[in-house]
Amino acid sequence: MQDLNQTLLAYDLEMLRVIANRWDVDLNTRDPQEAAARLVAVMRSPDRVTDAWNRLDDDQRRALQTLLGGGGTMSAALFKRLFGDIRPMGPGKLEREKPYLSPVGLAEALYYRGLIATTLDHSATGTQGFVFVPSDLMPLMPIHQTGYDLTAEPEPLEAVPPPPNVRAADTILVDDLATLLAFCQVYNVGIGETGLIAEARDAIKPHLLGSATTARLALMVSLALDLGIAAEQNGALRPLPTVRRWLELRRTDQVRALTEAWQRSALYNELWYVPGLKPETSAGWANDPLLARQTVLSFLELVPPDAWWPVDELVDEVKENEPDFQRPAGDYDSWYIRDAQTGAYLRGFDSWDRVDGAMLRFILIGPMNGLGLLDTAQNGGLCRLTAYGRAFVGMTDWPSIKTDQPLIRISDDGTIEAPRAASRYDRFQVARFTEWLKAADPFVYRLSAAGLTQAANQKIQSEQILTFLRNATRDAVPESVVAMIETWGLAGDSPATLERLVVLRVSSPDLLNTIQSTPTLRRYLSAPLGPTAVAVRADQVDELVAALQAQGIPVEIVA
Repeated sequence: MQDLNQTLLAYDLEMLRVIANRWDVDLNTRDPQEAAARLVAVMRSPDRVTDAWNRLDDDQRRALQTLLGGGGTMSAALFKRLFGDIRPMGPGKLEREKPYLSPVGLAEALYYRGLIATTLDHSATGTQGFVFVPSDLMPLMPIHQTGYDLTAEPEPLEAVPPPPNVRAADTILVDDLATLLAFCQVYNVGIGETGLIAEARDAIKPHLLGSATTARLALMVSLALDLGIAAEQNGALRPLPTVRRWLELRRTDQVRALTEAWQRSALYNELWYVPGLKPETSAGWANDPLLARQTVLSFLELVPPDAWWPVDELVDEVKENEPDFQRPAGDYDSWYIRDAQTGAYLRGFDSWDRVDGAMLRFILIGPMNGLGLLDTAQNGGLCRLTAYGRAFVGMTDWPSIKTDQPLIRISDDGTIEAPRAASRYDRFQVARFTEWLKAADPFVYRLSAAGLTQAANQKIQSEQILTFLRNATRDAVPESVVAMIETWGLAGDSPATLERLVVLRVSSPDLLNTIQSTPTLRRYLSAPLGPTAVAVRADQVDELVAALQAQGIPVEIVA
């Protein structure tokens, strides 16, 4: 933050004269540097600062107190919304229009008294304008003369009674991501800018425990990419060898890995999935989704750790204390976002609740609920941190639950059941060589010719399947299943074939010998089927009938 000398040296002589007139200082010089020095000497006097303070009206003092309460600085966009604009003017226009005589708002009234100034600086959302009180002027302000609390922090949210119809958070996302990864291992699953393409979304939907919304599937795709356990290859999502590392983790550690990947993800952009919004990507603007998540994380420190709290109150705290959390320079006009129903553009700070507030709500009841961090109730109106959520916010250590993983089970008919609590790695492997029957607890698969053909397409050998199943079940593989897999191994990936044959049958072996020795007839015949029968090429039946009749052999066609 600049001090008074740095601030005044940036002004032209006309601006310095305006400020000097309000501090009853006769500059009597045409040198801007000398004028600034004389003015600094007066404005650093505690008595003169007190006099300037007392000349302010109540509204002007409240505006200055608000700025001082934030450490003496505030984004220019927020200050403008609260206290009006400071119109830019050069020395000529300043002398002609004399805005200090009729300021358009509280901001200009303070600005032309030299009590506040403007500057450009860097912030989390990029370079933007700020309003500030010069650093050496701040401690001279007689703020003790008012009851205004300049150290006030956002108030903690109060707990509310437990609601009915709770939508408890769960860790189903872990199971569904394992399913999606297996699906991508077996099939060619196309992805686009917003996750899975429509055909892939429809195909995977019956195999998921949770919903198959575009937003949720896009989250899973982004998490897989961010974790480095999958990659885009030729327009399709493909698991990488590193996928085993995540699949073999305990569930609590898998949840933690997903949560941390989401927190730092630049691939997943919640703004694109907020219900009711339709962002236009072709306009060349972009938002940073990490800023919104960091804001939510910071303000969650205000919520009661073990109780329910209203989502609206948390959003209101953000709006009051950090409304520009994701807007570069507090700009509410350059983003092209339409109302999905009306098609109207949502611009200006008046649209904050429809855009920025809605995005905060979506983060809470969408990804955070889906990741197991927040319970919700009353259609997302109330939330409560789970054990995972308290760890995410930093209130507690991350849960570490050690539980035995149940084994997969195989029936004599080749049906395989994989409980949700079973190893996700084992279920991933089972899904590669079976038919997928049911997504539930347990997941149900079946060994079949179709599934084994699927395995052959992935270069999986029968010996590998048997070894895996024996390890995964601790040698509880039925003999009928062993025989099925071994038989498939002998057959290889060449299928047995069934053909429809046309058979020429005659009354005696001598007649058949005559037909087979006649060149004009022999070329239509295939393999002999006995002393009086021979196979006929199916595509030459009509020609054979004509040739036999030409040789004086009557033909009867039996349907």
